[in-house]
Amino acid sequence: MLNPIFDPDGPKIIVNCGSGGVGKTTLSAAMGLAGALAGKKTIVLTIDPAMRLADALGLSEFHADVQRVPLDKISSAAESSVGELYAMMLEPKRTFDELVTRYATPEISRKILNNRYYQHISNNMAGSNEYMAMEKLYETYHEGVYDLIVLDTPPTRRALDFLEAPQRLLNVLGHSFFWKLIKPYLKAGRWSLRMLNVMASPILRVVGQVIGRQALNDLIGFFQVWDEALYQGFNRRAEAVKALLGSDETLFFAIATPQRFPLQEAEFFWERLKANRMPFGGFIINRVHASIHDVPAPPIDQTAAQICPGAPVDSQLIEKILLNYRYIQRQAESDAASIRGLESRVAGLAGVKTIAAVEEEIIDLAGLLDLVGYLKE
Repeated sequence: MLNPIFDPDGPKIIVNCGSGGVGKTTLSAAMGLAGALAGKKTIVLTIDPAMRLADALGLSEFHADVQRVPLDKISSAAESSVGELYAMMLEPKRTFDELVTRYATPEISRKILNNRYYQHISNNMAGSNEYMAMEKLYETYHEGVYDLIVLDTPPTRRALDFLEAPQRLLNVLGHSFFWKLIKPYLKAGRWSLRMLNVMASPILRVVGQVIGRQALNDLIGFFQVWDEALYQGFNRRAEAVKALLGSDETLFFAIATPQRFPLQEAEFFWERLKANRMPFGGFIINRVHASIHDVPAPPIDQTAAQICPGAPVDSQLIEKILLNYRYIQRQAESDAASIRGLESRVAGLAGVKTIAAVEEEIIDLAGLLDLVGYLKE
């Protein structure tokens, strides 16, 4: 299922999706390492990564500039033809600013970058992080520098938010209630506005009294520049990103844990990808508890002496060990049932790969290399 990561002729873009807390970022880093060890020049794009992942990659910290990950500490790397691995933390605000300067003249760019309303939406508006993640992916792909790009999608409430958010953002800004009120009072083709006419509108006059005249002026100024200089450029780019994500150059993976909600999110995401005819690589179920039936628990009524004859083991300790054993076994049985249910529902239309739960956190490249081994199995 994961052969495309290692295949020299495989897709150029791997997109990992799933609800928060399922290990997307760590698995994305492992896929990036796998691509590099297969000889590819690879970059991992991530938002808000944990500091321990930077440590695992041998980086002092993540930042918005591309950083090369040192692979010389991996013993196996010296024994094979290795590519290169890079990492970059996505900064949506910085990407938003770069788009503004691309689509508007220097004079208009200065106006909008200094606009307080723009500063608010570029930092806080729902969907802006997801839009900018897609934008950075598109830009990185068209630079033509990397053989493989692994995108760790933003942590969102629903796994599909990052796909829908760009269009949702454009819809909000293109069909805003305030925009419909403001547009009739703007001078066509000019960067000024008829403030007296605007304030003549009863609704806008009340809005101005509530939020202040300067805030209303900022709002009007933003929508005017957005409509005349930015909207068409952003809209074209969103369509181009959508086309790239639906092409053979891209492959999506749904990452989940065996618990009900993450699995539901992964299945929902798969259904939507199918409906939109987008390329799906399969499900990766992370942190799966393995069955321990090969180490059967002793009967509950046995004493400590009977369980551990001749060993000075405290009976309370044995009781705790047995309780822990039975908990792990129930968890393993629950995980196995969840995975069987998923496999029956996808009915062979998509692959399902499991990654075993481990005690240790991944804190270095050696740990990531072990995870690459799981991906290859």
